Amino acid sequence: MRDPEKTRAQIVSAAFDTIHRNGFRATSVKDIVTKAGVTEGAFFHYFRTKDELGYALTEEILKEMMLDRWTRPLAAYENPVQGMIIRFRKLMESASDEDLTLGCPLNNLTQEMSPVDEIFKDRLRAVLGLWIDETERHLKRAQAKGYLKTGVNPRQVAEFAVMIEEGSAALVKNLGGRNLYRSLYESFRQYMLSISDRPERR
Repeated sequence: MRDPEKTRAQIVSAAFDTIHRNGFRATSVKDIVTKAGVTEGAFFHYFRTKDELGYALTEEILKEMMLDRWTRPLAAYENPVQGMIIRFRKLMESASDEDLTLGCPLNNLTQEMSPVDEIFKDRLRAVLGLWIDETERHLKRAQAKGYLKTGVNPRQVAEFAVMIEEGSAALVKNLGGRNLYRSLYESFRQYMLSISDRPERR
């Protein structure tokens, strides 16, 4: 007997993979159900339209991916500034060539759909806003512990950091080359150290 939750999860996962490779508008419902191994009837049982699936993908996959990659791990660091540097380096080093070629799925979907769909725009904006909010929260913690200089505005740093973290994937995708990623990381590292007190402490 088919597990409804598992079937829905299969559809969302297949949609994520296919859309990441081909783009949202170039991906059809048929492409998604073929990848998921389900019928179109099953698809429409869970999602009235492809757009509705896209909204769910934003909430259930992209938001959680962003939190897991960039902000939740910072809770493990006494010094979140150092944690941000380490996370950037680890994600850069672990990225496959295919990851670099395909780019960030959140950035790709934002660039493709925000200009043409207000619901997508609002939901994607909410994910990016949460990323900034959570980064700011950790930077405030860093400042309270004496790891971030007192004259620094945590909100501004959070906005800048997300711009660099997200924009790096787009730049590398379009210009290519792992060396570019390393260069962007090094610039980010130097900036974060320049606004940090006791940067060696973790």
